[in-house]
Amino acid sequence: MRPDALSENVSADVVHIEYGGAQSVEANTITIKQGGAQRARAEHIYVESGGIGQANATDISVAMGGVGIVQARRTDIKDSQVGVIAADVVDASQVKTGVLFAHKINGDVQTLVSQKTAAVLGLTAGLTLGIFMLLFRPRR
Repeated sequence: MRPDALSENVSADVVHIEYGGAQSVEANTITIKQGGAQRARAEHIYVESGGIGQANATDISVAMGGVGIVQARRTDIKDSQVGVIAADVVDASQVKTGVLFAHKINGDVQTLVSQKTAAVLGLTAGLTLGIFMLLFRPRR
């Protein structure tokens, strides 16, 4: 794509976005450098100094970028911020995330809510709701 270009939907085998953006990108391989996309779906996604709102891929690599939601089998994230990560394997260096769901984590990740914390919060909310329903249910 040419600099400053913005496309609604992009679909191809290989997509390279540099200094531009797209709403939705679907490809086998997506490379974004100093650009962005709202949604990206691919086998392989590479982001450098750019961002994606929602990324879904087998492998995602992000360096000095940001992603709202990452869903992948394997991620390699460096010096970046991600809202939510859901992956089998996370390789990370200097990563900040809100929520992290992963089977294996290698490296330095700072999370606001971990898997254990999310489970405890869910259990607490469920128990609290159950108690209130028992205490304040309508009588027959």
